[in-house]
Amino acid sequence: MLSALLRRFRPDPLRARVEDSIRRGTGLSKEEWLLGAAPLAIADLERLAEQIIVWCRARIAETRRPYGIDQMALAIACAEPGGQPIASTTFGVFRPVEFYEDAGVEDRVRAYLAELPLDVLNQRAGGIRFAAALFSWGDVARDTVFSDEAR
Repeated sequence: MLSALLRRFRPDPLRARVEDSIRRGTGLSKEEWLLGAAPLAIADLERLAEQIIVWCRARIAETRRPYGIDQMALAIACAEPGGQPIASTTFGVFRPVEFYEDAGVEDRVRAYLAELPLDVLNQRAGGIRFAAALFSWGDVARDTVFSDEAR
């Protein structure tokens, strides 16, 4: 009984390695796209969607997937540079194959950008910045649980 109680207070070395890996930015990819001051049109958001999709595909292809650990998360936001977010969303945790499926994450990214209110986006003084962040649990697993380093 006492040993079980003491184990609860001992730090978990794997948890500490995972937390440290995440703090170092392992598995996190970020990119930004700046659209100019001119009023945005639907075609601008369609081009942006294609650029974000191409970036996501490239990043997904580069992620590690040790022993099938391939879960990812994606978030997109837009704001005037230095200003408060105008809109943002997350696409939850998904597997790479779900990105490409019909009605999958790729289609949801396109739909999200297409549904942004152009009138609100065009009520700004300057450009607008879109940012995406893609997180890979497989990269974190490779860096911690399945690391080649002796621990």
